Amino acid sequence: MRNRRLHTALALTATAALLASCGTSGNDAAPSSSAAGSSTAKASFSVPGVDDLPAANPDQVHLLAFNDFHGNLQPPTGSTGKIGGTEAGGAAYFATALQRLKKQYPNNLTVAAGDLVSASPLVSALFRDEPTIKFLNSVGLQASSVGNHEFDHGTIELERLQKGGCAPQGCEPGEPFTGAAYQYLAANVTNADGQLPPGTVPWKMFEAGGKKIAVIGTVTPETATIVAPEGVRGYSFGDEADAINKYVPEIKAAGAQAIVATMHDGGSQKGSGEADPNACQDVSAPVPDLAKRIDPAVTSIVTAHSHQAYNCTIDGRTVTQAASYGRLITDITLDFSGPAAKATAVNRVVRRDLPADAATQRLVEFYEKEAKPRADRVIGKIPTDLKREAFPGGDSPLGDVIADAMLFTTRPPNEAAGQIALMNPGGVRADLKGGDVTYGAAYTVQPFGNQVVTVSLTGQEIIDLLEQQWQNPAKTTILAPSGISYTYDPNGAPNRKVVRESVKVGDQPLNPVAKYRVTTNNFLAAGGDGFSVFTRSTDLTVGGIDLDALEKYLQATPELQVPTSRITKL
Repeated sequence: MRNRRLHTALALTATAALLASCGTSGNDAAPSSSAAGSSTAKASFSVPGVDDLPAANPDQVHLLAFNDFHGNLQPPTGSTGKIGGTEAGGAAYFATALQRLKKQYPNNLTVAAGDLVSASPLVSALFRDEPTIKFLNSVGLQASSVGNHEFDHGTIELERLQKGGCAPQGCEPGEPFTGAAYQYLAANVTNADGQLPPGTVPWKMFEAGGKKIAVIGTVTPETATIVAPEGVRGYSFGDEADAINKYVPEIKAAGAQAIVATMHDGGSQKGSGEADPNACQDVSAPVPDLAKRIDPAVTSIVTAHSHQAYNCTIDGRTVTQAASYGRLITDITLDFSGPAAKATAVNRVVRRDLPADAATQRLVEFYEKEAKPRADRVIGKIPTDLKREAFPGGDSPLGDVIADAMLFTTRPPNEAAGQIALMNPGGVRADLKGGDVTYGAAYTVQPFGNQVVTVSLTGQEIIDLLEQQWQNPAKTTILAPSGISYTYDPNGAPNRKVVRESVKVGDQPLNPVAKYRVTTNNFLAAGGDGFSVFTRSTDLTVGGIDLDALEKYLQATPELQVPTSRITKL
């Protein structure tokens, strides 16, 4: 059926985000490293593990931190499964590493900086990341800032992850889901009444080694544009430093002897190649600015989001990040021997030559067994690899195929009557290898379960939409098109980059006053990635799930060839 108002209809559909965590760029400062003996980024380096740990000191509390786990219960593969050439990560090894640190340092606190769930491998994502929450409970995580991916399915699902209970689709296998035993922190996320998302708090006080330590959490303000707008409608994502500073007096009044900020935002070290996790080579924006603006009472800042590793001292306090996928644990020492707490840090690698934790291994194997029948089902076959690496014009072979699949399932005689399809590049998470395509492989490419929707836009609104691809000077977002082609000049004036006479729908010139049926996913249709023109659309038709559309297209196109680019860059 069709509905006249897009926002009302989309509120009834599934809401899911499509962007991965994004890095930042720029060189605003050159902070020093806080790890003893560490150096600037270099071609080879040694990363300490969890053996030969320094002795515990009764005046110290060890803060054990990580970030961007993204449901990687199984050991991550490829370059994202290594640190400095050493295979790293995997829940069973992470559990062992954390246990060793906690045994060595009984005065400890375990925290995280968000994106613990979503954009996850199949073994977690198939079960709405309940396996990952159960794992994090088992290793004793105590608090985490929300990340942008914690909002992928909206504030309602975030509350369920915190409090427990079955998803609307039904209960998942295994023990009943009781929610996160750790507390999600969201100090800079508020609605019009100043209230935080249900289930979250701005900060929480903990006691370790007889010391009162407050942990406050924030998330990148760009969350508002990189998750499905319907899921966070009514909430604002404010300035992180301002939010932290707002609560510092309240935290001090509660008797905190140290304040730790877990901040789902981050940068990267300058230079090519992999950087030393315990170095701090010109760490990029927004890290130096945020660190300098945050109240000096904050002892240590744990960052995230960019999936990078660094270990800095900025204005006398530690600023760290532990890469991603459970490959590193940041070991921050809070020393209370002086008049004020001081922090030093070291990033420790989670090596896979550690013994696997037996209980964690059983948990992972249970969900692997539950997922296997669905993951191994063959949904189609392709003659050769389809990659997400962009053509010169900016679209990608795999992105174009996904757009083709959405258009295939909505074109006439389907009631949606699709003429054009557009796919955002952030929703394409992996390449698709040639040969048999399994459900698991396709799920890895499109893990968010978005709905395919079709809306009406005028030709001029389509032009306006295409121009929004260059609205962010720091990051161009070229949509993968189907049924439409065009040329653009990257050096053209703002809102005049698309060569108007080049735009064609099929083989016909675009008519600015005509209405066209445009198919996309519900994330973009609600204005995701900043494509606000979509919110001016009318006549919404809600279709099926994006992964089902890809399956139908692959089955109908057994000799699918790698497409050529539909976009020409001058």
